[in-house]
Amino acid sequence: MFLLKLPFRLAAIPLIAALAIVQFFTSLIAGLSSIVTNLIGLLGITAACCIWMFHLGTNADAHYMLAVGTIFILLPHIAQWLVSSVGNVLIRIVAFIVP
Repeated sequence: MFLLKLPFRLAAIPLIAALAIVQFFTSLIAGLSSIVTNLIGLLGITAACCIWMFHLGTNADAHYMLAVGTIFILLPHIAQWLVSSVGNVLIRIVAFIVP
């Protein structure tokens, strides 16, 4: 069985390096862009509150701004979840190589 798994283990070594590099850069990008997206989301939610409090627009405008703000706040969390999923795949591949 060891000889059957050996070619797959050797082929998985470059895949580990590639996935580790992809995970590092995507985590860095998601972490740095989360600052900007959270500010945009906070601005959208604040605009929705101002529309409701001061009657600056219709309720549809307020709901639209609230939805946009919520989406912008959730985007970094979704991206970080995807990055951690790549990390989980990486851990499983390493567990396959090192029995």
